[in-house]
Amino acid sequence: MADEQDVMVGVEEELLVPLDDYLSNGIHVGLKYRTSDMRPFIYKIRPDKLCVFDVKKINDRIKVAAAFLSRIDPKEILLVSNRVYGRKSIRKYAQYTGAKAFTDRFVSGTLTNPNIETYSEPKLLVVTDPNADQQAIKEAAIMGIPILAICDTNTRLKNIDIVIPSNNKGKNSIALIYWILAREVCKAQGKEFPAPMEEFISLAEPQPYLLEMAERQRLKRMKRRGKPRR
Repeated sequence: MADEQDVMVGVEEELLVPLDDYLSNGIHVGLKYRTSDMRPFIYKIRPDKLCVFDVKKINDRIKVAAAFLSRIDPKEILLVSNRVYGRKSIRKYAQYTGAKAFTDRFVSGTLTNPNIETYSEPKLLVVTDPNADQQAIKEAAIMGIPILAICDTNTRLKNIDIVIPSNNKGKNSIALIYWILAREVCKAQGKEFPAPMEEFISLAEPQPYLLEMAERQRLKRMKRRGKPRR
């Protein structure tokens, strides 16, 4: 990790958590694919082609997001996460701040159809991964609901109002984002926040498609190296 200390621009005293906490949880490590929308947040491309976010920009965006969240009645904030790794994190955020978390798969019509059981009328929608939470974003846009999103390097920012650039695939990076947001919002509300970050980390096993993807990548690497498959 030492070779990535240069992702930071500025002094560590400006950070909401120590630089090592950001780096050790992989919050800065993006994907090989990047959109033009996310390019301003990317510091460099590693030799393995993975994009690296500028940690200072991540930190600054978390500050902006936390300030915005703290100005809205928590009961009027809805968090969603079709990504399994984000469900415990949003549930814990809701527990400590008073927001509402939708921890099951997002049901079509939740924001647009008053006749269904899951119907909700939030003043702010928070999503963990815009690619996985497209339906929620689409409905919020129709209803004129502002959207705050954790965005990886492959995200297109259409309809997203507040961006937190970050690795939104790893359970630790997702947990760290929501933990910092919860801590900062509680601080703004004058409430105690005793929870350790580990409490926000998902205990879910990797989803099958992620395991399959990892296996395909392993086989490709072995093929390039000329090693026999097991």
